[in-house]
Amino acid sequence: MSQKLTVIIFGATGKTGASIVNGLIDSNKFNIFAAVRPASKDKPEVEELKSRGVEIRLVDLQTVDDSTVDVLRGIDVVISATSFETISPQKRLVDAAKKAGIKRFIPNDWATACVRGKGLIQDYIREIGIGYTFIDVGLWFRDLFPPVERSQQIYPGQIADFAKIYGGGEVKIAVTDLRDIGPFVARIIDDPRTLNHYEIDIAEKARGVKIETTIVSPADAEKASARAAGGLLQLLLEYIYSWWVRGDNVIENAKKPEYGGALDARELYPDIKPRKVADFARSFYAGSN
Repeated sequence: MSQKLTVIIFGATGKTGASIVNGLIDSNKFNIFAAVRPASKDKPEVEELKSRGVEIRLVDLQTVDDSTVDVLRGIDVVISATSFETISPQKRLVDAAKKAGIKRFIPNDWATACVRGKGLIQDYIREIGIGYTFIDVGLWFRDLFPPVERSQQIYPGQIADFAKIYGGGEVKIAVTDLRDIGPFVARIIDDPRTLNHYEIDIAEKARGVKIETTIVSPADAEKASARAAGGLLQLLLEYIYSWWVRGDNVIENAKKPEYGGALDARELYPDIKPRKVADFARSFYAGSN
């Protein structure tokens, strides 16, 4: 019987991190640790992790230092699933992982495929010579569908934005159910083939409500992004241009060298049956009318 890999997850109490924890626990193939800020060690989410057999190690990503190296000693795989605001400290975390002898580092990607440019941390990981796997998951199913009530909007105008069709509306996009991320990660990190590689009208039918749409030309989409004065809005508009105008976020592009030369996890693990978008939509809108 082979020895279990030891995995530590940064961001284990977030949405992506929780899915990963679930996948690792269900696989019963890993020793699982969660890196938690000292200020959060007594939170209910952390207590829940403990009750499920996850061991807790205290680390503050804002002050990564030699003590972090000690925390990482004996760990085989580091998984970062922190929020995008904490990407900068990842470089220090990569340094600590290198010193600790980590075999595989998975940075905070968990997003959509695009041409290399988002990958400064990826370039750094390659440069210092630590083992890695880069994992993109596309959009979550949840992000494809407009909320029913304005009170459910993440930002003002979100419902109206969902009714905009960019270009001719023919561009495809890769999507994943959040719950499916964990099972795929459990297979990916235990697979030598993935080491040093990169992995990647339904709402109307589900709700029974006609959605009035607006066509946005590629030129207008580019202008809107250029006009945005930084911050979250510009980030969102740049993503929209990448997804719906350039068509970056499709499996065919992700496999190209200029996008990172991804492996397709569905091809590597055909026994995993991902959930269907239409089924998710019916569940999402159940009882909304």
